[in-house]
Amino acid sequence: KEKSKNAAKTRREKENGEFYELAKLLPLPSAITSQLDKASIIRLTTSYLKMRAVFPEGNHPGAPREGP
Repeated sequence: KEKSKNAAKTRREKENGEFYELAKLLPLPSAITSQLDKASIIRLTTSYLKMRAVFPEGNHPGAPREGP
């Protein structure tokens, strides 16, 4: 039983580390990402990836245009 608890604790620690690393990749200040819970990290990451699919060059309506 103790072995199972240790395995679960190790798994949670690794999982939390992955979520922390994922949050650091979001285009947000660290003051915000350091306060996010797991569900928020997943929601924001999903939304960010969807936005990247819609605007792959980072262009969006209202953005200044480059070139002539």
